[in-house]
Amino acid sequence: MRDATAVLLLATVTALPLSAQHPATRIIPKIEQVTPRAGSWRVGDTLVIVATDSLSRTEAQRFAAAQLRDAKRVVRVVASTQPSALRLAIQGGVATDESYALYVDSIGGLITAPSVQGIRYGLQTLRQLLPAQGGGRIEGVELHDAPRYPWRGAMLDVGRHTFPVADILRWIDLLERYKLNVFHWHLTEDQGWRIAIDKYPKLTSIGAFRTEADSSRYGGFFTKADVRQVVAYAAARGITVVPEIEMPGHARAAIAAYPELSCTGAPLPVPTTWGVFGDVLCPTVTTFRFLEGVLTEVLELFPSHYIHIGGDEVPKDRWKACTECQAIMRREGLKNEHELQRWFIALIGSWLSERGRSLTGWDEILDGGLPKGATVQAWQGSDRIAAGLAAGADVIASPSEWVYLNRPANELPLARVLQFDPSAKLGTVPGPGKLLGGEAPLWTEHVTSPANVELMWLPRLLGFAETMWRGPAEIAEFQARLDGGELARLARAGYAIGPADEDLLRITFDWDSAAGGLRVRTKSVPGVTLAMRRADSETFADVADGALFKGRGEWIIEGRYDGRMVREARRVTMVSHLAVGKPVQIARPADPKYPGTGNFTLTDGVQGTSFADGFWNGWLGMDVDATIDLGVAMPVKSVVVSMLEEVRSWILLPKEIRVSVSEDGVRWEDGGVRSVQQEVTPDGRSRPRITLGLPAATRARYIRVVAINGGRLPRWHSGAGETSWVFLDEIEVH
Repeated sequence: MRDATAVLLLATVTALPLSAQHPATRIIPKIEQVTPRAGSWRVGDTLVIVATDSLSRTEAQRFAAAQLRDAKRVVRVVASTQPSALRLAIQGGVATDESYALYVDSIGGLITAPSVQGIRYGLQTLRQLLPAQGGGRIEGVELHDAPRYPWRGAMLDVGRHTFPVADILRWIDLLERYKLNVFHWHLTEDQGWRIAIDKYPKLTSIGAFRTEADSSRYGGFFTKADVRQVVAYAAARGITVVPEIEMPGHARAAIAAYPELSCTGAPLPVPTTWGVFGDVLCPTVTTFRFLEGVLTEVLELFPSHYIHIGGDEVPKDRWKACTECQAIMRREGLKNEHELQRWFIALIGSWLSERGRSLTGWDEILDGGLPKGATVQAWQGSDRIAAGLAAGADVIASPSEWVYLNRPANELPLARVLQFDPSAKLGTVPGPGKLLGGEAPLWTEHVTSPANVELMWLPRLLGFAETMWRGPAEIAEFQARLDGGELARLARAGYAIGPADEDLLRITFDWDSAAGGLRVRTKSVPGVTLAMRRADSETFADVADGALFKGRGEWIIEGRYDGRMVREARRVTMVSHLAVGKPVQIARPADPKYPGTGNFTLTDGVQGTSFADGFWNGWLGMDVDATIDLGVAMPVKSVVVSMLEEVRSWILLPKEIRVSVSEDGVRWEDGGVRSVQQEVTPDGRSRPRITLGLPAATRARYIRVVAINGGRLPRWHSGAGETSWVFLDEIEVH
């Protein structure tokens, strides 16, 4: 039991305004117990650390190097007691205990812990208490601290975009600063295989590279020496590196290298677009031998007890059409393809278990029955956390709506991240499963450079670390701690700091009727600029807010920070027609998830490329009914409607387009109907422009376009039976 006086003192401290509290109350993540003590420790220009055992001495020396690099502070490590020094002491010898205590008085400082991990965390707390540079005083205090959860991780996807080893190491330093202890390294994807496997050299010679739309070659991979360096660097900082080798889905890069791994055996390129692809690993003997060979080399590189195998977003249509898959299902008594996936995952899990490791996968591994001994990473909502626990699994919480840091900060602000509580509303869940903690994933479809990673992570990763170490926090109090010095320390250490509640760069276009063109409108955080080039040019030029564009043309747009791309290049087409800049009335507004630029999206003269690029309106489960006012009646020959099909992303083409016209908005004439949707296929992906010719001599002021929703998703779809989206980005009038 804690000393009652200490508890009373703590209660008194926490009631004070932040500016009046002990500086230890401003530490990130928050300290469990802070008790002021008399006196203060005068820290000279040189900090002396007394470390009598080898483990503490190693940590002290690392701390000294980091202080010299980041704060220009000299730290001297000695083995015998000296006045006004910091002493380190491992007491108790419990290697898995991450707790620590830190004492400061007029004599000096003392960090005690039952393990070297606690010593590390105590030093990170001291780092935030020390003066920014040079000497100074630390007020007397007694701190007792321990984490809320044992699993506190960050996930980085290097499959879509990859990054230099030097930056990976800098980010591991970042995790250590805020007491995160797991680096989940997502190493393989549809768009790239990033780890060298000696037995299968084509994985990197072919699977690690893709040919982009502009014919450029993108890619790279980590050698075994690179991997060993990262794993050792992380281990020295108390961080476990958990590798992820995706299977059976998200494996197109592996299939591009070895086509025999798929159910069709057809040669396929490494994809250059994002989404979910129909070709997955086929559950055959050939595939399992391949995976055993890959995983054998992975286990040699990664000492982590946990090996992540993905298991998410696995379309089953290839398996349904595969005679060998169906024969396996009959032989094993499997009722459906979901059970076939469970069988697949269970085989890999057993193989890992025989070698002393444990399988981890995304929460789709719950579908069809949980494989024995598997750990579930729940990403599809808090109900999946509960489902994993109820199934008896240990669970890592990563719900996308709370902690997916690839989402722009205007969609997932720091204030929301700070409210993440993985145990909320769980109640008492039966079964032996434990909530291990959580991870904040960063998927990199649209994160293209090292600076981009940091701008997306910071400061929100600090908020996530707060929730894992201590629990939810209020934004005002947490922001005061950030502004109290931690953001400045990060900046001095060379990290790029992004926004807490807005996107890095937002691009819209306004119609300037007087100038007869489109003006680009940009809103960005400090340091982020907009650059554009014509599609037929190689030269980018910076574009200022309000720049005017006239006529037709295809443009490449990207955001830059410190001269490097931080917002993936987007291809937009500017079109000229009678309705550009004209007002639009929509019976039922677009869904808040895909608002584009409001109703103006349909007449802004800009055609998008991807459903996530901000130039589309999306409607879920409903028809679109839009009316354009041209201002005056005029001759009209045709109407062109631009739409999007991304079947894997639940976006279907409309069943049909209906057009009607009016000169006065009261009397309407039929302008024609055009059927659009043909057969819905798993790989359906297109951007058609549907033209409806109007009768000769048609005059109109008002143009009404109705797009009939494509209906519910088909039986073979992962979202079978759910409502589908309709996406439109321009209604042209000619």
